[in-house]
Amino acid sequence: MSVDLFVEYLADVRPIIDRRLREYLAVVPEGSPLHVYLYGVLDEFIGRGGKRLRPAIAMVGCEAVGGERLRALPSGCAIEFFHAAALIHDDIMDGSEIRRDEQCAHIVHGLPLAINTGDFALGLVCTIVVRDEGLNDRTKIAVLDAIGEMSARTIEGQALDVGWVRDDVYDVSADDYLFMALGKTGYYSGVSPLKIGALIGGATDSERRALEAFGKNSAIAFQIQDDLLNIVGDEASTGKDLLNDILESKRTLMVIHCIQAATPPDRQRLSALLRLGPTKEPEQMREIVDMLFRYGSIEYARELARGLILEARTYLGELPRSSARDVLSSMADFFLERDS
Repeated sequence: MSVDLFVEYLADVRPIIDRRLREYLAVVPEGSPLHVYLYGVLDEFIGRGGKRLRPAIAMVGCEAVGGERLRALPSGCAIEFFHAAALIHDDIMDGSEIRRDEQCAHIVHGLPLAINTGDFALGLVCTIVVRDEGLNDRTKIAVLDAIGEMSARTIEGQALDVGWVRDDVYDVSADDYLFMALGKTGYYSGVSPLKIGALIGGATDSERRALEAFGKNSAIAFQIQDDLLNIVGDEASTGKDLLNDILESKRTLMVIHCIQAATPPDRQRLSALLRLGPTKEPEQMREIVDMLFRYGSIEYARELARGLILEARTYLGELPRSSARDVLSSMADFFLERDS
């Protein structure tokens, strides 16, 4: 299945999503203090771009079970605001400098305003769902429950990702990484948008479970590809700081594999380099990357991601044949092959 179908779907729905996102923020006069210090800060961040994957996934998930995609638009936008908050806060935690080809929000606007803007984006999430006149109360409660689950799992995953680095934890397995990645990225980038789209579209239990399973595998593959791009990607394409994960000594799947596969001397050297944290010199970062290639850790991660996508496609057989199901299959390839 070609990635083109999903790329075309994104191009079709993105203008609709962008308009709705801006509408949620166009509630105070431009130039007013609230616009300068809050609404405009979030509007500028949202306006930088982004693929709008999560609203689009909610919409196509709704379509795949026979629903009208526009009914899932508000909830999809709620997830996009959650995503914006996660990025703003994550950049602060990681000490990142570049996001979407521009300086991170905490650098442009200062730490206090950036934190507050991320908090505001989180506050919008449930408000948007509660005020959605297109959903009945029962569906709203189901969607809010899914959002609560998404929030908890995301924060759990982030806690593990940050905690492993803080406490110098190295006995992390591939399964540990997959659990962390499912939480940190998998729920809000795949599982939850599809589950919410399915709930809004009136899915059967089997259809909803199939979409959740498809989303789980696809989103973990998405995170693995994200980690790979941080090492082998192009900064102009990704719009992020390359090798930032190496600088921060993140326990990515590649690093975990390399620690386990390396000879004792190389394992000791890799651990020593990781313990340097953000004080690493460029040549020390290159040394880590060279080890990841030498021990096949890059290819290991690629193959694992491919396997996840192959398994993900099997779950789509539970859905009725439709153009939306074809778009989902294309989405799986997009997650695996994207370069940004």
